Formats: sequence, C-alpha cells, structure tokens
Amino acid sequence: MPLTRDPSTKGRGSGPEMRASGTESGRGRRFYPSPTVPKPFSDPFREPGYNPADPSAGGRARMSHIPAVNALITAINFDRFAEIEARHRPDAVFQSFRGPTLRDAVSIADWHREFLRDYQDCNYADLEYIEEGNTVAVRATIEAKGYDWRPFTQRVIEVFEFESHDEEEVARRRLYATLRDITLDKPATAALNDALGYRGGSPSQTRQVVKAFYDALLAGDREAAAAQLSAKATVIDGVYGVATGPENVLGLFASIPMPAFGKLRVTNLLAGDHMAMVELAIDPARPRYADWVRLVDGKIQVIEGYAMLRELGINPYENYAHDRHPRRAILPI
Repeated sequence: MPLTRDPSTKGRGSGPEMRASGTESGRGRRFYPSPTVPKPFSDPFREPGYNPADPSAGGRARMSHIPAVNALITAINFDRFAEIEARHRPDAVFQSFRGPTLRDAVSIADWHREFLRDYQDCNYADLEYIEEGNTVAVRATIEAKGYDWRPFTQRVIEVFEFESHDEEEVARRRLYATLRDITLDKPATAALNDALGYRGGSPSQTRQVVKAFYDALLAGDREAAAAQLSAKATVIDGVYGVATGPENVLGLFASIPMPAFGKLRVTNLLAGDHMAMVELAIDPARPRYADWVRLVDGKIQVIEGYAMLRELGINPYENYAHDRHPRRAILPI
C-alpha cells in the first residue's frame, strides 16, 4: 500500500499531523510520514547500541558508530572513492602512517586512490573493535598485493572519532601500522592464541590494569610495571621486534630510542572487556605510537605495537624490490 501525506500538513514536521485513516479490519490504513531526506550513502538502518542512555542525548539510547565504521571500511575494500569522501565530514582530519596530514574529505578520497594503487585487492580482515563514547578503535590485518602482485599482510590500528552520538560522518581519523609480513616465533604465537581465546574481563578492570602499567612504564618504575604483566607476557612490535617474558618485554620498551627533547605520554585510552587501545605521543598534535593490549585473567598478556612510520623516519613506501628480486650474476659453467 503506498504511503501518502496529508496536504494540509505541508511544511510541518512529524507530530500531530502524522495521522492514519481507516481501520485494520476490512479497510486499509494510510500513513503520512515526515518528509525526511536521507544523507548520501547513509545506512538503511542503524544498529541499536548496547551502551546505557547518554545524558547529553536527552535520555535517548546512544547509537553505535560501528555500522558507520564498517560502511567506510567496505567502501575502501571496494574502491568506492565517492563514498569514502561522503563518509567523512568536509573538514575531516586524517593522519596516517604514510602521511601527510589531510584536512578535508576531498584530499582523503584522493589519498585513498593512491593508497589502493599500492595496495591492490585491499581487504581489511580479522577486525576487532573497541568503542567508547564517540570513538571507535579498529584493529585489522590488511591483505593486499604489491607492485608485483605478490600478496602481503600488514597489521593496522585505525581510530575513528565522531562529533556526536548520532553522527555518521567521521570527523577525525588516525591510521597506525606495522611493517609488512611480520612472523612470530612459537612462544609469541602461543601467547597470542591464548589471549585471542580469552572471553572474560570488564572495561573498568581493563582500564585500571592498563593505566597502571603505562603510568609505571613511563615513570620508569619497572617493578610496578612488571606487576601488571602475566608470566607469558609478549610484545609484538612492528618496528622494534618481538619479545617474550616480563623482563624481556620491559627491556624492549627501554631500548626504544626517544628524541632528545620531550617526553612520551598517553594521549588516548579506550578499554573493552579484555582489550584496550592506547595512543602515545610526545606532541599530541603528532601521533606517534598506538598499542593494542590484550588481557588474560586481569594481567597483560600481549602488547601489539603500531606506529606512524613516517613520524619515526621509516620509509612507508618500501616495496621490497631488492628483497624479493635479488640480482645475481650469471656465471659461465
């Protein structure tokens, strides 16, 4: 049955003029909905959030931003550049491991055109989410093909920030990454698999443990930091290597070079049931590191380290040409 609108209500929104005529038995019903024009590329529905009611929203239940994030990731996977632009605010800010810092949606769409030329058949896999307030952190593994169509994987953390609880356009976005094709030894793989299978914990406990660890780590208190680590603690850093065991983990963090001026600080912390995402920087305007922390039984088991590679002085456009195609002299027999 087609939906129509009462002409007498023209120019007014939904309210008393939203009426129905007829009865349910024998005769049809006519509804007069409000003339709402959907946004371009907007989702046909929004999944209800599981967070409690937001006081700033007038008692309304907060809507989850994860569907909007998934829609943007899908647009990237399928090279939909117009949709990528539409899903960012016109004045959106995007900071990535490849650089540079972009400050408008058009430039962000153009950046993805170049990015997807270098990452052919790009696919975000193994997605994990942490949502807190108007911020969503996603840990993913990018599966793609390089300049020579050889497949590679690269682990990334993306942070999406929205202006309000009902906003669907991304306002700020940060993309951290590791180097490509990281391989793990048996102890690190066992610790990671153990953490992936854990399903307990609570956000409040996770925040308390992670905050205590980073406060002690940045203050140089190794004993207090080690108290928050499990016996199988492992760090998987995309730049500085892999270490297993509390003492080795703390030793690796101590070996990371720091600039002559400034002090590393925590700029953002999102906590889930048994996972947390921590951003660290010397200057908050220039993101530097992001860690994806996994807990088991109230102790930190795995820390995955990601970075703004360009901020560290690492070439993010490395194509591994010399590694994969070594030139060898052909000698006579």
